[in-house]
Amino acid sequence: MSIETAAAITRVLGPCQIVQWNARDASLLQELLLMGCDAYAVGQCSFEHPRWISHQTGTAVPHKPVAVVEVDADKDTLGLIDTLATYDHLQNIFLISPGFSGVRRPLENQLFARGWRRHPASLAVSDYERMCDDALPRYAIYQRVPAPAASRWPVADLLKERNLHMDMLRESGPRADAHVARYALAASLVRPGDIVLDCACGLGYGAALIAAKTQASKIIGVDVDAGTVAYANANYGGQNVRFEVGDASALVHIPDASVDFIVSMETIEHVENWKAVAREFARVLKPDGRLIASVPDRWMDETGKDPNPYHYQVFDWNKLREGLAEDFVLEARYVQTAPGGFKWPQTPRQLRRVPLDSGVEGEWILVVASANPFARAEELRASFRHPAFADALSVSGAAVVDFGPYYDNPWLYRTLVQVGERVNDNAVLGRLAHWVAENARPGSADQGAALCVTGYRILERRQVKETGELIQRIESYCRIAEDTTNPHVRRWHISLAFLAGCLSELSGAPDDALKWFSLAARLDWRSFSPILATKTIAAAFHAARIALAADDEAGALSFFQMGFNTALEAARGNPGDFAGSIEAPIPFGLAELGEVMDMGSQCAVAIANLPLWRRAPSAFWPRVNTKRFGLLTWNQAIEQENAALRHQLRKASAR
Repeated sequence: MSIETAAAITRVLGPCQIVQWNARDASLLQELLLMGCDAYAVGQCSFEHPRWISHQTGTAVPHKPVAVVEVDADKDTLGLIDTLATYDHLQNIFLISPGFSGVRRPLENQLFARGWRRHPASLAVSDYERMCDDALPRYAIYQRVPAPAASRWPVADLLKERNLHMDMLRESGPRADAHVARYALAASLVRPGDIVLDCACGLGYGAALIAAKTQASKIIGVDVDAGTVAYANANYGGQNVRFEVGDASALVHIPDASVDFIVSMETIEHVENWKAVAREFARVLKPDGRLIASVPDRWMDETGKDPNPYHYQVFDWNKLREGLAEDFVLEARYVQTAPGGFKWPQTPRQLRRVPLDSGVEGEWILVVASANPFARAEELRASFRHPAFADALSVSGAAVVDFGPYYDNPWLYRTLVQVGERVNDNAVLGRLAHWVAENARPGSADQGAALCVTGYRILERRQVKETGELIQRIESYCRIAEDTTNPHVRRWHISLAFLAGCLSELSGAPDDALKWFSLAARLDWRSFSPILATKTIAAAFHAARIALAADDEAGALSFFQMGFNTALEAARGNPGDFAGSIEAPIPFGLAELGEVMDMGSQCAVAIANLPLWRRAPSAFWPRVNTKRFGLLTWNQAIEQENAALRHQLRKASAR
C-alpha cells in the first residue's frame, strides 16, 4: 500500500517537502523519496535509513510544510494531529485512515476550529458515495486557512449564518460532502484553457476546487453579497481566481460570449425570474461553451411550496429542461441525494447520471448543457479562439490547431469533434452530427467532421443497414475534397476514406474495403500535419490484413512497406506542424507523433516476420499489436460487452 499512498500524496501535493509522523517502518518514506519528495519519517523504533528519525534519539524534526499521519483510534494520535495543527510552518496535513468509526466528525471539527479546511483537491466524484459521517475516507487532506482570513472569519462565526451560506470545506458531514461533490463533478467537465464563471459562488470554495483540479485559465466568482465576496477573495483569491459582486440575472460586467464554462450551483431557485438568469448565461457563454447547474428536486411541503424562505422556485426535471431548451443543448442529467435533509433524512449518498428522459427523482437535479453552437456562430466567427491552443497557434501557425479560417462554424469543433470535450451524450451528439451533415455546406470541413462522427456511431452500434447510404455520402464528399486547399477538408478526406473502409468491412464488402483503405493510405497528409499519418498508416495496415486474408502475400508486403515508409517520412516532418515550439508547444503533438512511430514499428514487425505468416499464422499475428491501428470502435465494443457482463453478474448475485 505504500506505493499507492505515495502516489495519492503526490497526485494532490506533487513532489513536496514532507514529514511522516508515527511511522511504523520505512516503506512509505522510501516510496516518497523515489517520487522526488524531500521526505523524513518519525517513529518510535530505530531504522537504518538516513531520513529516519527515532523518538529515542531526540533528533530535531525538520520543519516541512506537509505532515502525513496514519490515524489510529487512540487519544495519542488525535492529540498528535491537534498539536501538528498548531505548527505555523505546516500548510497541509495528509491523513491515512483505516476506516475507524467515530473519528471523522470530532477530528475534522477540531481541525476546523484550529483554522484548517479540507483541501480543495481532496474529493473526487467517485469518493462521494463511499463516504460516511463517522469514518474518514482512506485519504483525507487538509489545508491551512490563510492566517488573516482564519482570524477574521472563525468557523464558529460561519456556522451562525449556515442556512444562508457556508464554506463547505470548513464543515464536516453529508450535506457539506454533497456540495463539494457537485463542484468535483463540475471540475471534471472543465476543459484546458477554459474561462470559468462560478455564478452565485457564495464563499468561494467551489471556485477554489475548480482551480485546484483543472487547467482553467481563469475563474471568476460572482455573488450578490459583498460580505461573501470579501471572504472568498481573502480565502481563495489568487493569480487566476478572482471574486466580484454581481447579480446573476444581470451580469452587466461580463461581456457577451466571453466565458467557456458556467457553474451555477443552487442559484436559480433563489431568483424570481430564473429564465432571465438562463438568458444571461446564454449571453455570456461562447457558442461552444457549457453550463452545469444544480437545483433542489421538488423540495416542497404539504402546501406545494419550498419551506426554505430564500427559495422562490420549486423545480422538477421537466420545468428545468423546458426552461433551458430554448438556449441550450441538454447533454446530461444527474440525480444527487445526501442524508440529513428534510426531504429524505435517511437516504444514502448518491450522485449518478440518469437518462435525460428518466422519471427518477432525487434530492437535487444537476444538468449539463452546451450553448447552442449555431445561435451566434456567424456573428462571432471572427472572435473564435481555441483556449488551449491559441498560444501555440500564434507561434507556429500549425494547421492542426487552426480552426477559425477553415470551418464555416469553428465553434462546432469543441462541441462536435474534439474527443474528451465534445457533447458527452451519444444520442445528443448523434443528432447534432446528423443535423450538421445535412445542413452544412457540401464539401466543408464542418460537413466532413459531422459525417465522421456519424460514421463512427454506426460502427460502434454495428448498424449494418446504415452503412450503404453513408458510404455514398462519403464518396460524394471525397470527390469534392480532391481539389481543395483547405487542410481540414483534406484531413476529413483521409479520415472518411479510412472510415469508409471500416464500414465496407462491416457490411461484408472486402473488395470495397480494400479500395477505400488503399485510397486512404495514398492520400497526402502533409498539408495538414505529420500526425495525420496515423490514419494513412492504419489504412495501409488494414489493406495488408485484407490482402493476407485473400492469400495475397506480395500485396500485403507492399502495404506494410507503405505504412513503414509513411512513418519514416512523418518523422522527418517540420516539427512546427505537429509540436509547435519550445515556447508554446502543441500539447498533444509529440504524443501523437509517438503513435505514428508505434504504428510504423508494427508495420516493421509485420515485414520482418512475414515469412511466419504462411507456415504459422498463430506465431505471426501475436507479434503484431493490431489494437494500434485505429480499432477504437472494436476496443469500445469490448468494453461495452464487459460492462454488460458485469451488469448481468450483479443482477444474478442480487437474486
